[in-house]
Amino acid sequence: MVDGPEKTAVELQEGRKPRSTAAFTSEEKRRIFKGRVVGELDAGFLRYSKREELIRYAGHLGLSEFEAMLLIAEAQHNAEQIEPLHFDAAATLATLSRPEAWSIPMKLIFALMVAVFIDLLLIYWICR
Repeated sequence: MVDGPEKTAVELQEGRKPRSTAAFTSEEKRRIFKGRVVGELDAGFLRYSKREELIRYAGHLGLSEFEAMLLIAEAQHNAEQIEPLHFDAAATLATLSRPEAWSIPMKLIFALMVAVFIDLLLIYWICR
């Protein structure tokens, strides 16, 4: 998600428009990515399939492929100093930052929580 007319390889392949990833600073994005790399290491090695997956993930974070490769090398070299980061399948950065991609049960739970909160506010207001 590069500013300007340039697009990442992931955006070109998937035909997506660039979107804002302003929720994280560039340093936070790098730290998240390096933690994810360390979490994917298998006995100090990174499998080719995992490397490709991580490069696609870097595109989602707005990092270029070149920067992703540098961060992968840095994370492998300093793996003992970086805390591993794993995402569960139900809660990835993409699903948390895009409510339209939430599953139906997740939307229902969110709606239920909002309804309960509003009910509690009304009860509190009436009882005052």
